[in-house]
Parts: sequence; C-alpha cells; structure tokens
Amino acid sequence: MLYKKSFSKNKKKNRSNVKRRRHNTINKREVANKSYKKREIAVNINTCLSARCIFILLFVTGIALMVLYYKSILIYWQQTYHSDLFHSNTLIEDSLSEEQSEESSEDAIAQTQDSTIIKDSKHEPQVDKNVNPIEQNHTVKPIIIQPDAIKRLSKDKIKDEILAKDKSLSDKNKQVESSIKKTLEKSNKEPTLSPVKEKDELPKVQIHDVPLIHQPLPIVLTENDKVFFAGDSLMQGVAPYVKKMLFKQYKIESIDLSKQSTGLAYPNAFDWPKTISDTLADDPSIKLLVVFLGPNDPWDFPVKGYAKYAKFKSELWEEQYRLRIANILSNAREHHIQVLWLAAPCMRKPKLNDGMVYLNTLYKSEIDKTQQHFLTTNELLGCTYEKFNSFIETNNEKIKVRVDDGVHFTPTGQKILAKAIMEKIIFKELEGTHSD
Repeated sequence: MLYKKSFSKNKKKNRSNVKRRRHNTINKREVANKSYKKREIAVNINTCLSARCIFILLFVTGIALMVLYYKSILIYWQQTYHSDLFHSNTLIEDSLSEEQSEESSEDAIAQTQDSTIIKDSKHEPQVDKNVNPIEQNHTVKPIIIQPDAIKRLSKDKIKDEILAKDKSLSDKNKQVESSIKKTLEKSNKEPTLSPVKEKDELPKVQIHDVPLIHQPLPIVLTENDKVFFAGDSLMQGVAPYVKKMLFKQYKIESIDLSKQSTGLAYPNAFDWPKTISDTLADDPSIKLLVVFLGPNDPWDFPVKGYAKYAKFKSELWEEQYRLRIANILSNAREHHIQVLWLAAPCMRKPKLNDGMVYLNTLYKSEIDKTQQHFLTTNELLGCTYEKFNSFIETNNEKIKVRVDDGVHFTPTGQKILAKAIMEKIIFKELEGTHSD
C-alpha cells in the first residue's frame, strides 16, 4: 500500500512538472519569437537608413564633383574633339560647301598677312618759293616705314614697294618738266633745265627702329649631343621616326616627351613651359629642341586674375599665349640650345584651319625675335590653308599623307616630316673619331 501511494504521488508531481515545463517552453518560444521579430524590424530599419544615407552621400558627392570639374570636362571635350561642347557649330561647318571654306580661309590669311607702307605727313619737307620748281620736285618726301609693318614684310616685298614708288616719282618728275616747258614756250623764254638723273638721285628712304634680319645659325650636332622632342599627338607620330634616323645615321640619342591632347592653352592640364625648363636643366647634353603644337590651342582659356575666360584671338589671349612661347624660347636660349619649331599644317575643318593660320603667325614672329628655326609643313604635305588635301602626287601617283580626321598624319606623312627635320641637322664628327 505504501508503494502505491508513493507511486501515485510521484505520478501527480510528474504531471504537474510536465505541464509547467510545457508552459515555460511555450513562453520561452513566444518571447524568443517576439525578440526575433523585434531584431528583424530593427535590422530592416537600420538597412533602410544606411541605404538612404549611402544614396544621399553618393548623390551629394556626385554633384560636388560635377561642380568642381565641369570646366575640366569642357576642356577635355574641346581638346579631344576640337569643338565646343555647348556652342559647337559642327553641324553648320559640315554643311558648308568647299567654296565657303576657301573664302573663310582666304579672309583669315588676308587679315594675318596684311602689311602696308605708310607715309608720315609730319616729315614732309617744306617747299621754298625761291627754289626752281624742278629742283623742288626733286626733293623727295621721305618714306617712313613702320616697324610693325616691316616685321610682317619680307625683304623682297620691301624692295618691290620701294622700286614701285621710285617709278611713280620719276613719272611725276617727267610730267612736271613737260608742264614747265609748255609754260616757258608760251612766254617765249628759253628754259634752262638741268637733266634729271634718275639713277643718281634716287629717293632716300628713312627707316626708323627697323630690326636687322639675320639668318639663324645652322643646327650642328655631334655624337655627344641629344635632341628633345616636345609636342602633342602630331609630334607623337613624327618623333619616333626622327629618333630612329638620328641613332641609325649619327648615333645621336633623343628624348621624346610628346603627349596627346596637350598644348600651351591649358597649363593646369599640362604645363609645357615648366616641363621643358625642368628637362633642359636636368640634362645639359640636350642641344636641340623640336616643338610641334597647335591643334589643341585655338580655344578660350582661363587667366589668373580674371573671372571670365580669355576669348580666342583677343588681346589678352594673344598676350598670354605669346608669353608662353617666349618662355620656352628664353629657357632654350639660357641653356644655349637651338630650337626647331614646326608650323601647324592645314586642317580639314575651316574653323580649326583658321586657328592654325593665326597661331602660326604668333609662332613665326616669336621665333624670328630669337633667330631660331621655323619649318613650314604645308608644302611637304601637299596642301595649303586655302585648300585641304589628304594626298600628295609623286611620279603620277597619289599617296595619302593625312588621316580621315583631317588633323593627324599617316605613317607616310610622318616619315616625310621626319626627313624634313633630318635635313635641318648637320652632323659633325668629334676630333679623334673616324667613321667606319
């Protein structure tokens, strides 16, 4: 009996314990489910907040970068595609006919090559009444040639202008003599005229502040000298051929730092004057600097101290651009280095072609001041600024020298320019060395 009672008691206790355990486990599961749901909600809220924050941060940084670098994007577009991104007239330019492109290029050349000889009225001699009218006629007015006009004229043009004026003066002398003879015959007076000697009494030309024109010294290099190539993508195609020819023929080494989409207009993107100055200072064996620039420069560019961009061809633009050319030439002169500057060739697009005509006038004038070498390229490539041509004719055959973009050269065109550079160089052997 005791056993049964004890058994029944234990059984009741076990049932109550099982119920308690079940209730506790159910409660624990509910609490766990509630806590898990809370965690899921918290995680979802945190992920949503973090995604929003990341998106907002990315959006703000993107706007900031666009605001900071929109100028550089415009500059890259101009340098790469040679057109303004928002003010481009490419569609209009492509629709222009060949006749309109020729007229625009002719107007550009007429503006850049306009040169006149002007008489100064202040220096006209006063006429004396007591002097014989024929002798008065022989006192020729002095011709004052302005320095700016003479810089643009060549020697041959100046001589032609002076000879033409001599002929006009001699014709006037003859007319005056004939008129005096007629008046004297009417008054029955024998004229006593002295013969006019045109050759002995030529008009005297007074030239003030005329710079003397000197030919640049020839480019002489030895085995110990180096050649430095600087320029844009035009130079990138020509420099390797010149390097190969120099080393193969004369064992002369070269340095090629030419870089695509560079020029003198945007020193913040790439500063050529500083790069050239540092390279010349680091390597004293450099004796020749070859420069080939232009297609990336005929655009507006910023100037320190001015809020707006300097417009292309404006006085401020030209002043700043000339200073950058002069900086390169002065650095070369300080290191006793000769410069060979290649003219920018004709371009297919009329607007870009007009820019090359203008830039070449700046290059040429600054080169003449320092008596350095300037190599024209149009004749070598068989084109002119009035008419673009991608081919040259040799032995009744047409050879393509320009790429379809109307800017760069084919390998044949690059070799032609490389040979022209080589013809400017004179090799001198060192004492004690003999060629094999």
